Amino acid sequence: MTLKRDTTQLVSFDILAPKIETANHIKLFYKSEWFANKRFRESLSQLPLDECLTVVKRVSELSYIKINPALYVFVPIEIRNFSGKKNSKGVLLIGDEEDFGKYTKATISGKIIDARTGKPLHNARISIDKINLNSTTDTDGNYKFTVPVGEYDLRLNYTGFEEDNRTVKIGGNGIVDFELSEKTIRLKEVVVTDKAVDLNVIRTQMSLIKFNAKTVKELPMFLGEKDIMKSITLLPGVQSTGEFGTGFYVRGGGSDENLILIEDVPMFNSSHMFGLSSAINSDGVNNVTLLKAGIPAKYGERASSVMDIRLGNNVDHVSVKGGIGLLNSRLNLELPLFDGKASLLVGGRSTYSNWLLHAMPDADLKKSSASFYDFNALFTMRIDPKNSLSIFGYFSNDMFSFSKNSPYQYNNVLASIKYSHTFNDKLSSLLILGLSQYRNNVSQSDTLKPTEAYKISSSINYNTLKLNFAWLPNDKHSVDFGINSILYKLQPGIMSPLGSLSDVITQTTNKEKALETAAYISDNINFSPKISAEVGLRLTQYADLGPSNVFIFKNNAPRISENITDTINYGANKIVKWYTSLEPRLSFRYSFDKVRSVKFSYNRASQFINLISNTAVMSPTDVYKLSSPNVPPLICNQFALGYFRNFKNNAFETSIEIYYKKLNNIVEYRDGAKILLNNSLESDLLKASGYNYGAEFYVKKNTGKLTGWASYTYSRSKRHTTSPFVEDQIYGNKYYPSNFDKPHNIVINANVHLTRRWRFAATFNYNTGKPITLPELKYNYNGRQYVYYSDRNKYRLSDYHRLDIAITFDETLKLRQKWKGSWTLSIINLYGQKNPYSIFYKSASSLESQFRQSVNLYKMFIIERPIPTFTYNFTF
Repeated sequence: MTLKRDTTQLVSFDILAPKIETANHIKLFYKSEWFANKRFRESLSQLPLDECLTVVKRVSELSYIKINPALYVFVPIEIRNFSGKKNSKGVLLIGDEEDFGKYTKATISGKIIDARTGKPLHNARISIDKINLNSTTDTDGNYKFTVPVGEYDLRLNYTGFEEDNRTVKIGGNGIVDFELSEKTIRLKEVVVTDKAVDLNVIRTQMSLIKFNAKTVKELPMFLGEKDIMKSITLLPGVQSTGEFGTGFYVRGGGSDENLILIEDVPMFNSSHMFGLSSAINSDGVNNVTLLKAGIPAKYGERASSVMDIRLGNNVDHVSVKGGIGLLNSRLNLELPLFDGKASLLVGGRSTYSNWLLHAMPDADLKKSSASFYDFNALFTMRIDPKNSLSIFGYFSNDMFSFSKNSPYQYNNVLASIKYSHTFNDKLSSLLILGLSQYRNNVSQSDTLKPTEAYKISSSINYNTLKLNFAWLPNDKHSVDFGINSILYKLQPGIMSPLGSLSDVITQTTNKEKALETAAYISDNINFSPKISAEVGLRLTQYADLGPSNVFIFKNNAPRISENITDTINYGANKIVKWYTSLEPRLSFRYSFDKVRSVKFSYNRASQFINLISNTAVMSPTDVYKLSSPNVPPLICNQFALGYFRNFKNNAFETSIEIYYKKLNNIVEYRDGAKILLNNSLESDLLKASGYNYGAEFYVKKNTGKLTGWASYTYSRSKRHTTSPFVEDQIYGNKYYPSNFDKPHNIVINANVHLTRRWRFAATFNYNTGKPITLPELKYNYNGRQYVYYSDRNKYRLSDYHRLDIAITFDETLKLRQKWKGSWTLSIINLYGQKNPYSIFYKSASSLESQFRQSVNLYKMFIIERPIPTFTYNFTF
C-alpha cells in the first residue's frame, strides 16, 4: 500500500520558501522574524507564482519587490510604495498603482546612500527644478518632502559623487532609497576628480563652514593627526589664540564667545594640554558645522559663533579606526547592534608627549611634563520608524606642570540623552537632556616650604533641558520652534591647604547660580528659486539666583572696593536679578542664477556667562563669571553681507563677506586687577563697549589633483570704557585694540594627489601680531626697579607666520582587504620661524648686592625649530 503525503498541512515559511523556489526556479530573500507565528498550507507551492506570492503577501502582511524574473525580496508593508517598477517610457513609478488619481499631493521619503558601502550620505541634495524644490538629507541620510502628484525630473547631488538624473511619476505616498556612486574620470593621466554641489550659493545660510566625514579626512595634519579645532582656524574669519593656544577667535570675539556643542551639550575647554591638541577625536566625527553669522533662532548662549559637532557614521558592519603617533595614540570602534537597529561608537586617546616638551627651546618647558586622555561613547537606537534614542558620554583629563612643584589638572565631563519622535510626515520633535562639567585644579608646593603648600580648585556645572520641534506645513516653509532651559552652578575658586603640614587657611569665593530659559521660533521660507529667507525670534529670560551677596556702590563715584557702601544678602534660590533679551534673527538670499547669489543676515545674541582673564589665552588662573546686578549680559548685534560665485561647474567656490558687530556690556578689567580668589571681583571689572568689522575673501578648489583653499581676512576689533570717572577708564575712554585684534590674516592650504595613494599637503598661515601692553619707562627706588606701562594694547608682538607640510601614503584601494593602513610624515614650522607666544617679565637679583633688583623682559617661543612627526593610521 502507498501512502500519499498530506500537502494541506500548515508549515512555517522557512519550510515553504525552498519549495516555492524549487517549483518556480526563483530565489526568495526575507527575514525569518518577519514570518514568526505565520503558518501556510504546504500546497501553496503548487500554485502559479503570482497567486502563491499574493497569498503569502496577504497572510504575512508584507509586500515584495521583483528585482528580476528570478529574484524576489519580501519587505515590510511600509515600503510597499517602492517596487522599482517602470512604465513603458522608463519612468520610475512611486506609489501604489491602485492609488494613482486618488490624491492631489504625496509625501516621498527615504534614504540616499553610497552605492559602494551602503553608508548614508549626509547633506546630499535632491531637487525638482519644475516646482523649485530643494531638499537635503539629514545625518542619517534621510530625506522627506511633499509634492503635487505628477511626473517630474529628479536630480540627486552629493560632493564627489556622480549626479543622478531620473524621471519619476508620483501617484501616492512612497518610500524610495537612492544610491549614488563616486565619480572618477579617466584623462590622459590618471586624475581623480569630483563635482561640488552648489549649496554655498543656493542655501539661505551664509557665514557657514561645514566639514563632513570625507572632508575631515582631507584636513591638514597637526602633530600627525587631524585636528578639527586647528583646521577651523585656517578658514576666513577664524583665528587661533596662539601657537598652541586654547580655543579660537571668530570675527574679533573672545574664545569664550563660541558655543562648542558635542551632541548638543557644550564643552568649556576644547583643548588638551592648553592647546597642544584638540579635545575631540576626529575619527568618530560625522560632521562639523560652524556658524559665524545669521545664526538660527534655535541657538543662543554665546555672542560670536556656534560650532555643532556630531558623532557616529551609522555603520552596517564593525569598523575600527586608530592611529599610533609620536605624540599620542587613539582608537575608535563602531559596531551595529540588534540587526542594525542600533549602533555603538566607542573611542579613546592617550598621550606620551613629554618628549616633545623636553625638545622645546624654552628652559621652563624642558622641565615640564604633560599628559592627557579622553573617552567618548555614543549609543543610538531606532526603536521603530517613528521613535529613536541616543545616549552620549565624554570624559577627558589633563595634567600639566612646569615643574613638579606646580601641577595643573583639569577635566571635562559631557553627557546627553536624546529622544526623537515623528508624529506624522509634517511634524517631529527632539527632547534633549544634557550636562557639562568642567573642573580645574592648580597646586603649588615646595619641599623646603611645606607649610605654604596649597591647592586652588574651580568648577562649572551646566545642566540643560531642550524640547525642539520641526514642522513642514508645505513645500514653501520649514518651521523650527521649541524651548530651552539651562541651570548654571559655578564655584569660581577655593584655596585649601595641600598636605598635612600646610598652614594655609582655606579661602572660598562666593558660589554663583543662575537659570536661563528661552523660547524660539524660526521659519525657512522658499519664496522662489531665486529668493529665500529665514526669519526667527528668540526670547531669553535669565534669573540670577541666590545665595548671593550684592554690592551697593556709592552713587556718582568710581566703582572701586573703597566705594562699596552696603551689601544685600539673598537666600538660596531667591531671584537676585532678572534680565530679558529679545533676539531677532534674519537671513536672506537672492540668486542671480545657479552659480551666483548675494546674501544678507542680521542676528542679535545675548551671553550670560563670561570668561574673566587678563591674558590673551586661557590659563588655569582664569575664572568664569555669571551675569549679576553689577555685571549685565554681553549683547552683540551683527550685520553681514556676502557675494557667492562658483566657476567651472562648481569646481571653484569663491566668496566675499563683510560684517559689522556692535557689542555692549563687554567685561574688561582694570589695571592690576586680581582675578583669582576675589570675593569683590566686580569692583575690579569695568563696563565697556566696542565694535568689530572686517572683510573675508575666500577661494576654494574642489576638484583635480590640486585641491584646497586660499583666504585673506581684514578685521578690526576695538574696545572702549564708558565711565565718566578716571579710575574706571582705560586709555581715557578712547578706543583701543582688543586682545583679539589681528588686522591681517592669510591662509593657503593645498593638497596635491601625486598618485592614487600618495598625497602631499602644505599649509601656510600669516597673522598680524597680537596686541600687547609693554613698559615704556623704568626707574629705581630703594634698590628696586619699577616699570611704567603703556596704554592698553598699544604695541604688538611681531607678525606670525608658519609653514607646515605633510606627505601621506593613503590606505589601499582594494575593496576586499579588511586591514587598511596609511602613513603620514609631517613637519611643523618647516623653516624654523621664531614666533613669540608671549612676552613676560622676570625679576633678577644683581650679583653685586642682594638689595638691588631689576626686572628683565623676555620673549617666550613655543616652537622655534622644525618638528617632525610620524603617524600610522589604520582601519579595519
